[in-house]
Amino acid sequence: MKKNKKIIIIIVAILIIISVISYFITESGGRKSVYELYTVKPMTIQKYVITSGTANPIHTINVGAQVSGTFSKLLVWYNSIVKKGQLLAEINPTPFIQRIDQDKANLESARANVLKQKALLSYDKLTYIRDKKLWKENLIAHSTEQSAHSIYRQDIAQLKFLENAVNASKAQLGIDETNLSYTKIYSPVSGIIINVSVVVGQTVASSFQTPSLFTIGESLTKMAVYTTTNEADLSGIKKGDKASFTVYAYPNKTFWGYVHNIRINPTTVSGVVSYNVTIYFNNKKGLILPGMTAIPKIYISEKKDALGVPNSALRFIPLNENKGVLGNLSKKLTAGYGVVWVLKNKKPVPLIVKLGINNDSYTQVTSKDIKTGTEVITGSRSDNRAAGMAGRRRGGFFF
Repeated sequence: MKKNKKIIIIIVAILIIISVISYFITESGGRKSVYELYTVKPMTIQKYVITSGTANPIHTINVGAQVSGTFSKLLVWYNSIVKKGQLLAEINPTPFIQRIDQDKANLESARANVLKQKALLSYDKLTYIRDKKLWKENLIAHSTEQSAHSIYRQDIAQLKFLENAVNASKAQLGIDETNLSYTKIYSPVSGIIINVSVVVGQTVASSFQTPSLFTIGESLTKMAVYTTTNEADLSGIKKGDKASFTVYAYPNKTFWGYVHNIRINPTTVSGVVSYNVTIYFNNKKGLILPGMTAIPKIYISEKKDALGVPNSALRFIPLNENKGVLGNLSKKLTAGYGVVWVLKNKKPVPLIVKLGINNDSYTQVTSKDIKTGTEVITGSRSDNRAAGMAGRRRGGFFF
């Protein structure tokens, strides 16, 4: 029995030792790095500036009321297509018609006063002429002749005053007729109604500020993205640059336009200086609606047939790489240069490359050792286990 127990113990011990050895062998093999490679090839690399903005009609007109009153008619609503000169709404004209009737009555009264004064002037003129002749013949006192002359001169002045009153009545009539015409609100342009700020029965007061009643987009077939960019990115942007953008409503669709202008008036928020950039684009299909948030890319430069590598290749550092090697690379690098790694004899070897145009995905590299077909390392992983992708590492070599 004792002999059998001893044999069993030995067998169990052997099995444990075999298991431990197998585990370490498996673990050692599992840590072997498998590199992710990218084959270098010529490509077109476009450098761009990404920003955000809002799409709106190029010209937006706010239509207001020039007179106060209560709206009695509303002939358009949201999304109505309007033509230039089309009637949009009407303010109750009754009070304005009544003022015009009163103005006309006042004008007629003023004209009657002028006629009356002319008749009086004609009579007093004859009286003055007669008294002047009688005074010269010493038939009446000089004071009588002077009194007649004074009355005559007063009549002339009074006639002038009444004629001016006629002109004032005419002017007031003209003002009130113009105000009556303002009760009809017409569209100043052809376009589409974007916003309506009034309903029938609402009273508006235009005494101090013209109220905005309608917002009209002059055209939705040609629109603009109004965006801003900070001063660091502004230097590369110029009028006519190609631009693309997406909107949340169509995340998988790209729209194209061009930079129309860059406004030189700066905006400063929290110490950050930015400038307004306007991107014009065609909207013939009407997919883009006013107010949509746009994410534009403004393409400021382009390089064709460039040998480009993914940016992850410039960030890659092999696991457990010799610190001395990394230190020497850091000392050799200068501004405008970076490091990519290639496999030689199944081991990663660093190459210093000159950096060119770049964007969020790729960077142009120049080196006698980098040619079409060269494979560069973009990341690594352990067999069957992730072991530190390049994007998760700190560091990288590019200046």
